[in-house]
Formats: sequence, C-alpha cells, structure tokens
Amino acid sequence: MPKAPSFLLVAKIGRVVGIHGDLKLHIVSDFPSIFIPEAIFHTLSFGTLCISSFDTKRNLVRFVGFTSRESAAKLVNCELYSTLEESKAMCVLKEGEFLWQEMIGVGVYDTCNGGELKLGEVKDIERIGALDYLLIATDSKLVSLGLREEFFIPNIEHYVRTLSTEAVITCDALKLLEQS
Repeated sequence: MPKAPSFLLVAKIGRVVGIHGDLKLHIVSDFPSIFIPEAIFHTLSFGTLCISSFDTKRNLVRFVGFTSRESAAKLVNCELYSTLEESKAMCVLKEGEFLWQEMIGVGVYDTCNGGELKLGEVKDIERIGALDYLLIATDSKLVSLGLREEFFIPNIEHYVRTLSTEAVITCDALKLLEQS
C-alpha cells in the first residue's frame, strides 16, 4: 500500500474582496512565488483548487469555478496545502537550500564538549515571531535519565552550527534540554 503524502500548509484563505470572487490570501509559505495562475492546491473540504489569478501586491487570489462573491465566500477560512514533492517542484531552491519539511526526522547532535551526543530528532519546526524553533523529540537514552521528552532549539547561530537534511549540529543545545 503506498504511503499517503504528507501535506504542508502553505496558506489560509481570508475574507472575500469585491464582487468577482477575489479572496485575501494569508501566506504561511516562505515561497510566495508558488501562487501563480494554474497552480493547484489541496484543501480538506473542497478537494483541489486551481488558481485562476493572483495579485501579488495585495495577496488576492481567485480560484477556477469561484468567480462570484457568493461562491468564493464558501472558501473563507479554508487552508491550502501542498505535498512535499509538489512544493519541491514549485520552489526554486539554491544550492544547499531545502524545505523545512525535509528536516523532520533528522538527527540532532551536540558537539560542544569534544564529543558528539545525540540529543534526538527534529519533530517539527515552529515560527514564533521572526524566529524559527526546532522542536526536538529527545533521544530515549536522555529521557531515561529524567530529561524532558521534547524541547525547543532556536535556529540561531549560537546554538545551531550546521543545518542540513543529513544532521543538525548544535553547540550548547544540551543546556537547553537540561534547563527545560
């Protein structure tokens, strides 16, 4: 049985604007360039939606088949999703860049004390204000020593030395775990 694709939240639909079905789009993706005519996104309630037009200055979107205020109003508060594969195909990534979703499950290691201690794995990434935080599922060996099952590492140079889809190398992140 094939694995169901994991969906990435890329935007939330806001209020209706005007009489032709335009909707305010609240983008949560770091790649607003994916919102172009004919781009297709998934929803939980309406299946897939295809963009017919997008105003990049005002973040107004119109979807195929929703061309009146009344029909577009059904989409208010709807969330738009993309699969990881679709996102990778739509986003122009430079050498060494990757999507955050590719970090889920990557091992996190603290190398400050001369060794390499596995702290756990990236469980999720949350943006709070302008800063991204890595939510770490603590390694079972550390949990058995009485440390928390999860903790956050701010994605700042002081703690995160190397960030890749192979490993996250940290310094002093163990202290964050011990203090949480």
